[in-house]
Amino acid sequence: MSSERKIVHKIEEGENPKDVYCTTYQMRNFYAQFADGFFSSLDVMNYIQHHAAVLKMKKNWRVLDVCCGRGLLLPLIRYYRRNISEYVGIDISESNIREQKRRSGIKKIKDIKEYYPFKISHVIGSVENMNTYFHDNSFDFIVYTSSIEHMQRDIGYKSLQHCFSILKPGQEMFLSCPNTNDKQDPYDTQYAAHIYEWGINELKDAVIDIGFEISSEYGLVGKVKDFEKWINNQSENKKQQYFSLKEYLPSTWLMAFAPILYPEAAAELLLILKKPKEKKNSFF
Repeated sequence: MSSERKIVHKIEEGENPKDVYCTTYQMRNFYAQFADGFFSSLDVMNYIQHHAAVLKMKKNWRVLDVCCGRGLLLPLIRYYRRNISEYVGIDISESNIREQKRRSGIKKIKDIKEYYPFKISHVIGSVENMNTYFHDNSFDFIVYTSSIEHMQRDIGYKSLQHCFSILKPGQEMFLSCPNTNDKQDPYDTQYAAHIYEWGINELKDAVIDIGFEISSEYGLVGKVKDFEKWINNQSENKKQQYFSLKEYLPSTWLMAFAPILYPEAAAELLLILKKPKEKKNSFF
């Protein structure tokens, strides 16, 4: 890690993001938001995204949660895919890992090993050093959601290389990020927690260059004004479907559903990446 870069919660006013190694600001705990009764389309989207990731898991799989934060995957794995062999979470923040060990969703837990029916392991460290923690071809599934924009580009690129190396051939990774069009300054981000927002074409080129195949692409969430500007230029059938849904669905829910089939109009994207079976080389 560069001694010139620091780890912060988020970028404060007057702070140069180029001097920051990464931010540790987490996505909101959507379990708590729903329990409290106040939630946004981002909370709905994150719940769907995590649930979709969990439903892809299979019996005896070893799963890696990159930048795992407070462990929002864990409650869903416990209820829907309790027969995986192991959950491994890596995060640079020790406090995030501590939170996983004492709380599941909104439930307080006394003993994490007793509460979950599968093995749980944690690594406190940087994703740019994952090759020192994990062996090549050792994971069946990787979940890497809403995190790569919280670090410098060079660190993010190394993390993708490591993910490719440690993922088993023929297996997949969930990678989600903002849908940022290529722009002059990637440090001009939409949120203070972000450091470097990849242009979506820049990110796609990077993962393909590393060796991944892009299996699928989905829109995750939209902003009403931007999405409706886009939909009004589409076919009458698409417009009718959208505005029919809008008559009933509150925008909080609508903006987490409508963009799924239209990634080009979404504010955030999910890329499902596959490591081809014939690719067996490691970058490190």
